[in-house]
Amino acid sequence: MKKQLVALPLAALALTGTNSMAADKPNVVIILADDLGWGDVGYHGAGNIETPNIDRIAREGIELDRYYVAPISSPTRAGLMTGRYPSRFGFREAVIPPWRPIGLPEEERTIADVLGENGYDNRAVIGKWHLGHSRKVYYPLNRGFTHFYGHLNGAIEYFTHYRDGELDWHDDWESCYDKGYSTDLITDEAVKCIKEYSKKDSPYFLYVAYNAPHSPFEAPEDEIAEHIPLKEFKAIENNKERNKWIYKAMVTRMDKGIGRIWKALEKSGQLDNTIVLFSSDNGGDLNASCNTPLRGSKFTEWDGGVRVPAAIYWKNGFENGRKLERQVVGFVDILPTIADIIGVKGEPARPYDGISVYLVLKGETEHIDRDLYLGLGSVVNSDYKLILTGFNGQMPKRDFIVEYANDPYENSNRIEGNAEEYARLKSIAVKYDTITPAFPEVPYGHGSKGFKSPKEWQVTEP
Repeated sequence: MKKQLVALPLAALALTGTNSMAADKPNVVIILADDLGWGDVGYHGAGNIETPNIDRIAREGIELDRYYVAPISSPTRAGLMTGRYPSRFGFREAVIPPWRPIGLPEEERTIADVLGENGYDNRAVIGKWHLGHSRKVYYPLNRGFTHFYGHLNGAIEYFTHYRDGELDWHDDWESCYDKGYSTDLITDEAVKCIKEYSKKDSPYFLYVAYNAPHSPFEAPEDEIAEHIPLKEFKAIENNKERNKWIYKAMVTRMDKGIGRIWKALEKSGQLDNTIVLFSSDNGGDLNASCNTPLRGSKFTEWDGGVRVPAAIYWKNGFENGRKLERQVVGFVDILPTIADIIGVKGEPARPYDGISVYLVLKGETEHIDRDLYLGLGSVVNSDYKLILTGFNGQMPKRDFIVEYANDPYENSNRIEGNAEEYARLKSIAVKYDTITPAFPEVPYGHGSKGFKSPKEWQVTEP
């Protein structure tokens, strides 16, 4: 396996002529869906939801069939940003709710930091942040990004952009009063940035984090009408049935937005030299989404909670048009892989937990053996998965071993006959489960009593 490559300090980079080589480096566009289920994309056989633009990335790029994330939002985003397991930060059993005064620890370096130190002058996060809002040190513009447009919390209202009674929509440091459906606004801003950044001399980084199709279930009527006549929809009294129609509209609206982003990249003339990664942040919530045929859902370490639709494309650098069926790729691998691609040298002060899979994406290596910690007592590799008991009610009543070759949908516990692998994976799970995190882990509702949202989610504390 190729040695993992990581970032140098700024002072060292200043001596290497990084900026003179920047124009040859690919743009990086990461598109993240929120709570999109395995069975909610066309290329996984979703007969009732059409996603032609997501499907195109999978068809023309590389379908990451064994792509794993954390089972909930903030942990996945933390690992994606840092290349490090979110258990190190206290993000494991809960996301960052409005009333929690925590965030991604300020000493952690993000993918935006690394790219900024290596010639990427423009680095935007558009959409959902969800990595800290109580202090400005947690804000995106203090985490390596040069532009922020979107919301700090999760689960905002799509049309009002409110969370817990206050507007949570921002343009850089200021409150933003733009009107419209948040999915459309996120797409509009992404397209705007592509048009602007493609005129620059340096490559750029866009992190487009849709809040769709996460609840609350809200969609424009014109999009709903493409799936069911509005008169018929408005006559539905069962909320669960209504939500399923709204959910379809939410997914297709997001897919149309992704299509607009793709077209903007084509029009810019830079699509061929742009890395485009699409994935969901976790499995689907069964209130409306579908993870079939995978077992489980969001909040669990069954594949339905942590194995998500994902694909990556880069015409100039990858062996595209194929499907990686055995290679386990994880959310913590994205930063090490990007660092490898752009040729970053040195060792990081805080070692990555992820690995570079660049050689596999290039087609120079068929497979890299590795174990990926998923959080909450779970570890996965190409052949096996371990899920330990003791974390929440949806986990198995006893330690559970999945043997994918004989049981791809996790129906039977295969501990018997796999004692050696069970012991090995358990030692890995225990190692990472017992990390002392930067912040203590507490239940989701802890601290909510008496909490009052700050005006327009603006804080004064540095």
